Amino acid sequence: MKAKETRFEKYMKFWYGISGPLDEQKRQVMNQIGNRAFFIFFLGMDVAFLISLVLFSMYKADVAYLFLSGSFFVMLMAVNLYIMQQSRKARLTDNEVEKDELPEAKKAAWTKGMISGAIFGILMLILEFLTSYSDGSWTSIMIPTCLISGVFFGIFMSLIAVHRIKVVKDED
Repeated sequence: MKAKETRFEKYMKFWYGISGPLDEQKRQVMNQIGNRAFFIFFLGMDVAFLISLVLFSMYKADVAYLFLSGSFFVMLMAVNLYIMQQSRKARLTDNEVEKDELPEAKKAAWTKGMISGAIFGILMLILEFLTSYSDGSWTSIMIPTCLISGVFFGIFMSLIAVHRIKVVKDED
């Protein structure tokens, strides 16, 4: 009997870029990468906190807050890049399908990429509207650059998803 995938596992598969079933080997590698990433983030933020304490004692509190928030953003990006690089290196992101399932997998990859592009375009359009709302101009809602960039983003994400599909060879 196959156990149902929990919401946390679905989220972790999304975060690590894993498509397909999550077996025990992938789960162990995912846990190793996550533990290392947490340790890197924790140590980096400890150092940043100590530096911000020194900045707080020497300068105004605004400098320390600015440094701490900037270092948080930098550490978050560094940990994300580390997770992406290690997931790719451990081949967690490869989508292994059999030869007869290849057309359906490619269609699903294109669909998933286009949906992510549409969501990206709509969210960027909303963000553009909200940031230019204070100007009193409603013309930014009529400019389709966000939607066009969403289409290009969707095509790019679809190409990445199709590129990740690997055909499993039969061992018979």
